[in-house]
Amino acid sequence: MRYMLIHAADPDLAANWDDEAQAAFASWIEETIRTRVNLQGARLRPTADATTVKIRGGELIITDGPYAETKEQVAGYDLLECASLDEAVRLAGEHPSSWTGAIEVRALPERAPAVPLPKPAEGKIRYMMLVCTDPAVDPREFDRVEPVDPWVDEMDGRDVRLYGSELEPPDCARTVRVRDKHAIVTDGPFAETKEQIAGFDVLECADLDEAIEVARRHPMARLGLLEVRPFWPFE
Repeated sequence: MRYMLIHAADPDLAANWDDEAQAAFASWIEETIRTRVNLQGARLRPTADATTVKIRGGELIITDGPYAETKEQVAGYDLLECASLDEAVRLAGEHPSSWTGAIEVRALPERAPAVPLPKPAEGKIRYMMLVCTDPAVDPREFDRVEPVDPWVDEMDGRDVRLYGSELEPPDCARTVRVRDKHAIVTDGPFAETKEQIAGFDVLECADLDEAIEVARRHPMARLGLLEVRPFWPFE
């Protein structure tokens, strides 16, 4: 089963990311790659660099900042392939992000393929596009969202979309926090907000304008929200 680990940073604990945490992070990455559990992952730039895109009444609305104003904000992700949810939760508890924030563990549908990300193309910028719900929209309206397959086929054909998937519902998530070396595992997403992450896509675009254009054409832009956030430069 494939699981997405959504890393949420707590700014009040950011100072705790010390040399010990950095060494533990390097060890975690090395071990999960060696055992072929970790399929892909990346850090994201700060929420100040996020752009949220939606369409209402045919009008494109672009706002700076993340999709939800919460204390803990998405800071990165890892895509794991594990035998069970318990294994994914255990690995989340071993990641230093759980010491200074939280890690939300969310399953991908069984049919979701896994593609290792190539190195970024020269002159391109890589973005994470979070597909989110909008609490202002009646949930029954989402039953009328246009199929996403034509959008996926077009963006794959343009080599803009590198990978993506829907996610299991937020009530199926587990959130892991480690405080004083004790793992605290709770049911549900990392933040109690009405907006919730429903899926994600990894994009590679020439610039933010192209990323916004790609997000604008996603079917969820008309009823949900699309947050576009650049990755930190590849290292």
